[in-house]
Amino acid sequence: MDPGHKRQMVENLFLTFATKQAELFKQYDANRKKRSKIFLQRLRYQLKRNGESHRKEWSSRLESELLDSIPTRKIWKLSRNDRWFRELFQQENNDQELLHHFRMDRSMFDTLVAMLCQDLAPHPLLAAQSCSTEKKVGIGLYKLTTGADYATIGNLFGVHKATVKNCVHQFCKSMVKNYMDTEIYLPDQEEMGEISKAFEDRSDIPMIIGAMGRLHVPITPSLADSKNYINARKWPSLILQAVVDNNHCFRHITCGHVGATEDSVVLGDSGLYQHFDGAELPTQSINGTTVKSFVVSESAYPLLPWLQHGYVTPQTTEEETFNEHLNKARIFVDEAFEKLRVRFRILQRKIDIDINFVPQILLTCCILHNILEKNQTPYLDEWKEALLELRGKYPQPDGAASTKYTTTVEGESLRDVLKEHLQSKYVLYRTIEYNQVYFINEGTN
Repeated sequence: MDPGHKRQMVENLFLTFATKQAELFKQYDANRKKRSKIFLQRLRYQLKRNGESHRKEWSSRLESELLDSIPTRKIWKLSRNDRWFRELFQQENNDQELLHHFRMDRSMFDTLVAMLCQDLAPHPLLAAQSCSTEKKVGIGLYKLTTGADYATIGNLFGVHKATVKNCVHQFCKSMVKNYMDTEIYLPDQEEMGEISKAFEDRSDIPMIIGAMGRLHVPITPSLADSKNYINARKWPSLILQAVVDNNHCFRHITCGHVGATEDSVVLGDSGLYQHFDGAELPTQSINGTTVKSFVVSESAYPLLPWLQHGYVTPQTTEEETFNEHLNKARIFVDEAFEKLRVRFRILQRKIDIDINFVPQILLTCCILHNILEKNQTPYLDEWKEALLELRGKYPQPDGAASTKYTTTVEGESLRDVLKEHLQSKYVLYRTIEYNQVYFINEGTN
């Protein structure tokens, strides 16, 4: 073998050896990094585990040696109990006491609880809604019937004043949502006939299906909006307009207008125009004139075919007579408002609730009033004493003295027809000495 060939073979061997050596070094380096990574992971896990154990150990030492040596003050917590509420409802034959506090007896209270049990059932997770349905109804009724502040009610029922507020809001919202449409609605034609007959028996004027009026409710507005709420008597209020039937039940209500709003504006926003303009009302022929059913009101409201009020400045005895008979029907709305305020004393003083929620309070009071009237719940005259004491503090604006009334030809014609009907039905005698008016039926000799 020649030397050149041997040299080539040696170089090939050295090249093969160098290649294998490089692969071995590369493989060794990869295995070293892998082992280092595994080692570091094991070391990190061990350090973490040891760190956790040391942290717990040092935390317990710190709590035992340091925290116990720091002087601390005990936390005071108010002890609340609902003994008053429980004793009141655990007693038997205490309807008079329940009537005094809640304006209803035990059977009516239980009926109301059954009506609202689905909405006011206690929530298992929310502490603010963990009260029982009976307690929520009791808190809501006590707030409306007394007007007491949240803290006072909370002491009686064993809850925080924030819970009292939540219960009152839940109670009112549930009443309005479930019973607004079923308790307050305008009568149909058949019921209009029964109502008009009852009004005619009282006032001798036919076709009256309701009496309309308004009530100013004292409120506590914010300083920024206080001027808008000042009424004609110079105190802040919200207006409650209502149509009442012969049973002192509310058939239509409109609330939320500020005290400075004109009565005609409240009427325009109530939706009564749209209802009576398109409704089929019962009719009756009076002295050859077809007369539709109508509502009576004060002179502050417009004089329309479906809305009648007396003569503002009566010129004749016949006009005075008509006004006196019309007032016998219109007085129903004043009596209904008086019952409403006597039952729910929250309406007698300034309401200490958010002004945006006051309409819900008014609606709830009207709904409860209708329920109590329909169930003939006792109404005591002795309750009026508190209202009479406050009558001078919040006098109602006199709508009858308003000169901004509007009349229509149809409204005046209807009023004249009713006046003539009343005059033809009764003969008027006036005594000069005593200036008294006597009404004697034509059939009487």
